[in-house]
Amino acid sequence: GGAAAAVAGGGGEECLWKVVGGADKDGILVRTGESLRSEAEQMRLATGSIVRQLQLSLAKDRLLYELVSGKGPRQGWVSVRISGKDL
Repeated sequence: GGAAAAVAGGGGEECLWKVVGGADKDGILVRTGESLRSEAEQMRLATGSIVRQLQLSLAKDRLLYELVSGKGPRQGWVSVRISGKDL
């Protein structure tokens, strides 16, 4: 599992997240689309990476991100919570 935790933004214009989950799997799974059935990226988003929120789907606990620092796909969709665990 994996999760992202919100990082306080300066002026509120941008919302940054830090990946805190997936340490046991070299990061969290990234998909090309919002749907959990969409194609998975070959590379995972590494634990400790910082991403900028582009879109957040609270109903589905899905986040469209852009990579700020760390390793992983430059952009994609990740789950922010799985089975109640933050990613």
